[in-house]
Amino acid sequence: MFICLIAAFAQVHAQPAFAQANAEYAQGNYAEAISQYEQIIADAEARDALTDRYADVYYNLGNACYKQGETGQAILAYERALRLRPGMRDAKQNLEFVEQRITDRIDDTRSFFLQDWFIGLRNMWKEGMWTWLSIVLFSLMLAGLLLFLLGRNATIRKVAFHCAWISLLLSVYTGINAATLHSRDTNREEAIIMQGVVSAKSSPDQSGTELFQLHEGTKVRITDQLGDWSEVRVAQYEGWVETRLLERI
Repeated sequence: MFICLIAAFAQVHAQPAFAQANAEYAQGNYAEAISQYEQIIADAEARDALTDRYADVYYNLGNACYKQGETGQAILAYERALRLRPGMRDAKQNLEFVEQRITDRIDDTRSFFLQDWFIGLRNMWKEGMWTWLSIVLFSLMLAGLLLFLLGRNATIRKVAFHCAWISLLLSVYTGINAATLHSRDTNREEAIIMQGVVSAKSSPDQSGTELFQLHEGTKVRITDQLGDWSEVRVAQYEGWVETRLLERI
């Protein structure tokens, strides 16, 4: 599998800084490319302009980090690219490629395949798209209900009734997707381990018992925070790690 550079011609890509960063990458100057990609992102964040156009900047940043052997930074960049543009196939493929090289291949025996499928489906679109779909489906439900109540033809009323309850169910489902994505992106509970080997403790201090180890690039969920420590969960395991050793997506 090849990890390639994106050099499209969207608005953000026309910027000299992006072109210069791509040139540094092409010449093998990955450290300089990383610095320039990060500066582009920082400038966009300062302007509150980090839109889906910057997904390609994150994608290229991930490629450069991977070339530098920075697995955690690469995975973090790909994850952030997918947050901005969920349907970005290249970022998803490269993320899966790099994840195969993580030391921690933890199998979640509690995971149900339908749950994974629904999460994957939810992550296909951004919060705004699910919200829009929910509103449209709710409007269809109201139209179907109105037609059912006012219609005189039995067949039309029957069709309208079924359309109404199906639209209502789908509206609730899409609304839940929008709400869970909003919660995920607002709370930023998911994080990436950024250091080679991290010990998860039984309590939020160095004297706690070591429960298990996590390695760079592992994705965890933050469930609590106390001082300089964060309680994280990965699969069926839970423990405390120093907050400085992870980065929220």
